[in-house]
Amino acid sequence: MKFGKMLGGALAVGMLATTGLASAQEAPPARSNDGHASGMMLQGRMQAQGGLLSLGGGPSFLLGYQGQSYAFGVGLGFNRIGVSAGPRDSGSLTLFQVMPTVLLDVWRSQDGRARANLIGGVGYGRATLSASGSSTSCVTDGLGNQTCTSKPEEVSASAGFVPFMLGFGGDYYLSRNFALGAELGVQAAFTAGVDAKSNGSSRSVDASGNLQLAYGALRATFVLGD
Repeated sequence: MKFGKMLGGALAVGMLATTGLASAQEAPPARSNDGHASGMMLQGRMQAQGGLLSLGGGPSFLLGYQGQSYAFGVGLGFNRIGVSAGPRDSGSLTLFQVMPTVLLDVWRSQDGRARANLIGGVGYGRATLSASGSSTSCVTDGLGNQTCTSKPEEVSASAGFVPFMLGFGGDYYLSRNFALGAELGVQAAFTAGVDAKSNGSSRSVDASGNLQLAYGALRATFVLGD
């Protein structure tokens, strides 16, 4: 009788141990407390700065990769302003730039959802200014009669520039794949050549310029990954 009870107890313990081992093997591994996902990143930026028509304006979008403590991507920016004064007079200013950018985390909260980081980037851009209108010239003959003629005029100028930025910001991940954040920093741009065109004839202009300003930006980050 005692032997039967001991055998039954041994079988019960063995079954419990086997069941516990199988459950441990089937259970998914615990996810590390990293606070956010890693993968392809898309960041939208809404920026305010000290200049209305600034060549150093930061990228509007950043597309790249988000790691656990860093992110890198390519920033893209495009702006166009057009004006019109009458049926023949008009003008426009177009700004375009590409800027490789890196973000490095320097602090994070215990749960990993709040992070502070440094951001820096350098790139290339181009600004184009064009204007069209008409000019009028008048000729008076010996009898005092005046004859006026008008002709269209087109003027354009373009300049390449090298922008760079350095800032400090932070993000809070509302979920593993979405974060809201803000940043402050400084930006600068240096011209890399100017070309001008007037009524079909073009020429290069030996000119240089630079711009420095402080900026602030709000940003929203979406990460496609686990």
